[in-house]
Amino acid sequence: MDEKTRTLVEQIEKERGFGMPWRRILAEYDPEFLEIFHKGMMHVASNESGLPRKTREIIQLTLSAFTSHEPGFRVHLRNALKEGATPTEIMQALELAVMSGIHAMSIMLPAMEDEIQKFRQQGPSGDGAKDAGK
Repeated sequence: MDEKTRTLVEQIEKERGFGMPWRRILAEYDPEFLEIFHKGMMHVASNESGLPRKTREIIQLTLSAFTSHEPGFRVHLRNALKEGATPTEIMQALELAVMSGIHAMSIMLPAMEDEIQKFRQQGPSGDGAKDAGK
């Protein structure tokens, strides 16, 4: 990694408050994209003209939780608390995210049932033999 790219990664890690291995990898292959991506993230994160910072941090921590991104969850949780979010507000946001995930099940359960029925009709070997199990 050249000095310019190393400086970019260090600046991003300082501004974001944590480092991620994928940033260094992306910097090796396409530092311009990493810089553009970072500037976009920072613009959204620091834009004070819309939602209050506390609300934005709660949204970000919830999205991080929903996508299993623990480092981002921790950073945004700390930021939300600093901005005045209560543990109850955070829990309610997380509960909403969990409830929103039910839509994945509402799509996947019918697909699962369809595949189970096909499997039962074809049998485990796929040769058309009936599967007696449930």
